[in-house]
Amino acid sequence: MAYDRTSAATGSGLPGAFAQFVQFVPLAVAAVVLVDGATDFFPDDPLVGVVTPVRLLLVIGLIALIVPVRGRARARLRDFRTRLDLPVAALLLTALAVTYLGGHPTAPLRGLLTVVGCYYLVVGLRRTQPESWRAVGLLALAGVAAAGAVAFSQVTNETPTGFCRTGLLADVSCATGGDGALIRAVGTFANPNLLAAFLVLLLPFVLLAAVSVDERTARTAIVLVGALGHGALLTTFSRAGYVAGRPGCWCWAGPTGWRRGSPTGPSGGSWRGWGS
Repeated sequence: MAYDRTSAATGSGLPGAFAQFVQFVPLAVAAVVLVDGATDFFPDDPLVGVVTPVRLLLVIGLIALIVPVRGRARARLRDFRTRLDLPVAALLLTALAVTYLGGHPTAPLRGLLTVVGCYYLVVGLRRTQPESWRAVGLLALAGVAAAGAVAFSQVTNETPTGFCRTGLLADVSCATGGDGALIRAVGTFANPNLLAAFLVLLLPFVLLAAVSVDERTARTAIVLVGALGHGALLTTFSRAGYVAGRPGCWCWAGPTGWRRGSPTGPSGGSWRGWGS
């Protein structure tokens, strides 16, 4: 859902057109940023200074969350608080120290700040629009489908990616590995480890899309996309990805058998808390 009509405040009980638009903006920004993360369709060149299209969208989305608009609930500071605040702060302080004390380029730091901004955009979206968990699941489904399909295409068509492994996941040169060299899929990313990290993070959220539909064939199709994502994770031959992906596999222990209203289903509240 683009917005939650139950949160309307005044008049007829429904938010006005402008309030609806402002409420829709954070979800639209989250959708564009997530799909861009999977496909990189936005140019990386800045529009002005260090402001890239993605960073500009993030700023717009965060402003839309906190700006006061009559007829809809706005995000407050407490809505952005999570259990990861301290680790995120420690990560940012470490990155700042390494960048400026070590004299390193600031591009990686700016990239980290962009990711943190995206994280808190989704947190604010989930806290102010509780029913957006369905949209989060569908967005994760789209990202996994895009990256996973490209990864499988690279393996099945033996498209050179510049990354190979052989034997027990040992690194090998693609040029000298011979017939035993296995192509490591990179999907829409720069290297296999980035693809593995993307899939490990998003695959559990695809489960939200699976439990948000009642119709069996639709749920089966979503589960098949999840299986595509797990298969794409295997094509990365990433040791860390394999280890980190195991808990995600446990999440898929039987979503096709779940029903709405069960303790682990959407109305039970367990999976709606994933994005909050």
